[in-house]
Amino acid sequence: MKPVDINTGLKLVIDKLESAGIDYMIVGSIAGAVYGEPRLTRDIDLVIAMSSASVKNLLTAFDSREFYVPPAEILSQEITRCGQTNILHHASGVKADLMFRKATPHALEEFSRKRRLEILRGLNAWVATPEDIIIGKLRFYREGESQKHLTDIRGIMANSEIDRTYLKRWVDQLGLHEYFQQI
Repeated sequence: MKPVDINTGLKLVIDKLESAGIDYMIVGSIAGAVYGEPRLTRDIDLVIAMSSASVKNLLTAFDSREFYVPPAEILSQEITRCGQTNILHHASGVKADLMFRKATPHALEEFSRKRRLEILRGLNAWVATPEDIIIGKLRFYREGESQKHLTDIRGIMANSEIDRTYLKRWVDQLGLHEYFQQI
């Protein structure tokens, strides 16, 4: 397996999603680095909006000769339950975690607010807003209390303009106030 840096892997995955017409947004550490401080990451976190009817598009975009992709039945189940799966590029080992968009009020609003940004030279992609990255990292912190999420949030808050009204509304509605106070 030939090592590929995460940026090359990111470009490969984004190109495949866009060529297949699959609606997505980058979240997680990569999105956090867009708005805050870069840190080492080994995977690409994406929220995908698609129906079971478009599984074929995903399987065509990520050909099994080049990528490990779960079978169509598993993908359909994950889409239906708004779960997640991952794909793996055979030649490089680059992994993308695909989280299928939920139908909750926050998930729908978050996805509608995504931004098209140049995240690498020559690569424009859809990225969640800084406020929504903060909310996501607060949720992950609540689950596992990993300090890396609080560090990422502090970096985003120090380096990005934040819509504090939007952030406060969702922090309160999602019961994240206690965790946000730690920042």
